[in-house]
Parts: sequence; C-alpha cells; structure tokens
Amino acid sequence: GDGQSKAPKLRSLLNASYYKDPYVLDDYLRDPDIDPASLIFAFLWRDPDLKPRPVSELPLSRYMGTPYGWMVARTGWDSQSVIAEMKVNIFNFNNHQHLDAGAFQIYCQGPLAIDSGLYQGSAGGYGSPHDVNYNKRTIAHNSLLIHDPEEKFARGNRGMSNDGGQKFPNGWREPRSLEDMQANYRTAQVLGQGFGPDPRRPAYTYLKGDLTPAYSGKVVEVQRSFVFLNLAGQPARAALIVFDRVVAADPRFKKYWLLHSMEEPRIEGAVVTVAPTQRGWRGKLINQVLLPGGARITPVGGAGKEFWVFGENFPNRPERGSASDYEIGEWRVEVSPGAAAASDLFLNCMQAMDRDASARPVKLVEERDATGVMVADTTVLF
Repeated sequence: GDGQSKAPKLRSLLNASYYKDPYVLDDYLRDPDIDPASLIFAFLWRDPDLKPRPVSELPLSRYMGTPYGWMVARTGWDSQSVIAEMKVNIFNFNNHQHLDAGAFQIYCQGPLAIDSGLYQGSAGGYGSPHDVNYNKRTIAHNSLLIHDPEEKFARGNRGMSNDGGQKFPNGWREPRSLEDMQANYRTAQVLGQGFGPDPRRPAYTYLKGDLTPAYSGKVVEVQRSFVFLNLAGQPARAALIVFDRVVAADPRFKKYWLLHSMEEPRIEGAVVTVAPTQRGWRGKLINQVLLPGGARITPVGGAGKEFWVFGENFPNRPERGSASDYEIGEWRVEVSPGAAAASDLFLNCMQAMDRDASARPVKLVEERDATGVMVADTTVLF
C-alpha cells in the first residue's frame, strides 16, 4: 500500500534497537525523509543507550553461508564505490525465491549488471505469467542456461516456458520440515570462499560453487567461480571475473552465458559495453569475453523483446508511478560457443568504472593445468 514506503525506515529503527546494532541506527538517522508523524515510534522503539557508528567501519566484503552461500563485495562506502553481489544458493525454498544459482549483480554509479523482471505490475503479481515464466526464472538473471528443447517446466499441472534454466525443486512445493529441506532442496555446494589479504579492505574476494544440482539431468556438471578485484581507484575501480565449466548431457544442448542491463549494450568484437544514462547514472561496465574462443555474442531486448524467452515475450509494466522508479531492465547479452560440444569453458572479465574512464588491459592466460586472466598487473588463475 501507499504506506509501505515509510515502513522500511521504521523497521530499521526497530531492528537497530532490538539487535543493538549501531550501524543500522546510523543508517536510520542519516535518512533525510524521516516522517515527523512517525516520531512516536522513535520515542517507543529507540534504545537510548545505543550510539550510532558509521557503516564505513565495516569490512568491504561479507560472506553469508548456509542456507544461501552468497558473497557481497565493494570498493568502499561512498557514492563512487563499486558493489558486486555473487550467489551460489546452497538451498532453494521455492515460493518467492528465484532460480538464480550462480547469478551476480554489479552497481557503480548506477545499475550495470542487473536482475531483470518485475514482481508486480500490469501482468499481475505473484504467479502471473511474467512472474513464473520470466521474473523468477534463471533467464532473468546473470547466470547460465543449458537449453534442452524437449525439457518441460511446470508448477503442478500448469505448464511454463522452457527458459533453459534451473529446475523447481520438488515441482515448486515448499519444504514441509527441516529434514525435508535438507534432503530435497539442496541446489548447490560452495566449493571455496574467502577474501583478503586484509580482511577489512580486501584486494580480492573469491567464491566458487558447484551448481549442478540446480539443473535437471540435462547437465553433467556446472561450476562457477567468482573473483572480485578491488583495483583501488582509476581508471577502472573494480573487476569481476567469472569462470565457468559447463558439461551438458548432450552436445546439442546450447549453452548461454547471460549479462542483463538497463539499456542496450554495445558489442564490438569480444567486448561488451554497458553505460546506462537514465537518471543521471555515471557508471560503465566493460566486459571482455575471453572464453569460449570465437563465441557468438548476441544482444536480446528492446520493444517487444524486453522479457524474451525463446520465441515468446512475457510483458509487464509498473501499475503505479513511473517506469523510471524501477530497474526492471530491457536488454541482455547472450554469449554462446561457436560450435556444439558437450563441455565448454566460459571466462569473462567485467570492469566497472566511471563513464569517462577506460578499461585496464586484459589478457587471457592459459597454462598446462590452469586458465585465467591478467588485468593490468594482477593475474587470476583457475
């Protein structure tokens, strides 16, 4: 309802007092839009002994373990900072949770690599055609598709689009108990994680997951590794390197590496540039596709294809306010191998920077038992 915009601010105050968290209290007090009519709640809920502390004291990277296996990394706490979210999804509970194991997002002075789709709008809300065929599905996220044209997706007796993505655990049924969840809803495994060498201001942040259980029998193996590099300033502020090993059960199943954006990307050879200009955004993302060699890099989106799923669009628009109040996106890039094979490697190096900055030099590194990338004077090997 209309009052929902005020609710998160009051929840911040309540959470700060309940959990005695000085950083959440500081965040609440810095909000310039605190409603004077809500001061009665401040009187009731504020802990007078709790003193605010600046969020800038907190570490720049944080790992959130089971049941999710997520990592968030940033270069700082100011408005120029780069923020990256990386997901493994150890468990998936269905219902409101999305099929987005392996997904990532990047923000720098505006949304650069985004989650696409809209929860509630002209197409309806929970369970609408847009929601179940696109919004919650893997195709709406920066993840991996392995498209078996014969695969069937359904919620009970209701058929859904074949997006080539991850399956619904137990046909969308929610876990009935902790034991049920542990036995039947595991969708991935964290194989490695960490950041350092300075735990408060890390130069690198690392997360690796085995995503194979998130998919159906169309895959033999899906593993994704993330490395976020804090490049400490200009010209590029940070890099997110994503390395994937994908083995399909049938070499004819086409593989897609996805990158979603607010506006139409520019593709020049193996380089993809995203530079949204709406609302005064000033960030830019430059992605170098290093593997597979000779990849097909295809833009998908624009009018009539904003939420495109292999031949069908599932449109949705905000019902209230302006579309400029949302970040639902209209474009994505699909990276696919040039030739059919059961096994493929994907290696992408995304650099986030100011609009007028240039990317640092990027070079593919291949050794006998390792594959990686050199970004300026930093080398990352997988």
